[in-house]
Amino acid sequence: LAGGASGDPMKVRVLAQEGVPPKWIIDDDAPRGLCPDLFAAIERIDPRMHFTGYDRGRSLPVIEDALESGRASAACALLDSPRRRSVAIRSSVPVYEVRLRLAAVAGDTQVVNNLDDLVRLHPLINTARGSAFIEQLKARGIEVDDSTGDNIVNLRKILHGHGRYTYMNELSLVYLIRTEHLENKVRILPAVFNQDPVYFWVSRKADPALAPALDQALARLKASGELARIYDRWSRLK
Repeated sequence: LAGGASGDPMKVRVLAQEGVPPKWIIDDDAPRGLCPDLFAAIERIDPRMHFTGYDRGRSLPVIEDALESGRASAACALLDSPRRRSVAIRSSVPVYEVRLRLAAVAGDTQVVNNLDDLVRLHPLINTARGSAFIEQLKARGIEVDDSTGDNIVNLRKILHGHGRYTYMNELSLVYLIRTEHLENKVRILPAVFNQDPVYFWVSRKADPALAPALDQALARLKASGELARIYDRWSRLK
């Protein structure tokens, strides 16, 4: 972060997250999606801020390391976790809530209502590398393949018999099934395993002015209804 005094410009370096459209859509054009729309809204609220650096997708561990080192000033829409709290300051205003769900191949009719059911079934679950909920699954003795941060790859794994389920947020899951034309190949199980808020995170090595400035901007966007409108715009793309 450059700047920080009242009225001074603030360059906010962020890293895009791989494999989680429509939060981040990284293709041949400029990155787009829910987070870039949120950056634009924050810049309109507080013209001192300018978000930069999100030219290609990175894994969650890379983003966390960048927050720790200060190479990234902030990160957009991540779940709370001990690791993130240790390297960054969490925004006081949540960006939106995520619902975590399972996907299986279309012909798999097994009912799974909760983690206890998963423990009894003992399946292999594919999920994105660095996800905040991985330790919860492993602590229950559930086998997890988190070898990639690309959730499109994780969906394709179950189609090829590697793992029984893919575990990810509902927003990305529904979007990927639609855009990859998997409606007749993959089904989303009805149960919601967790519903938790996601937050902006500001590196503890960033300028001290950034965290309160982001909080103020997010509070104004929430009060105006713009935060909800941004989320609704991208969730309608299901």
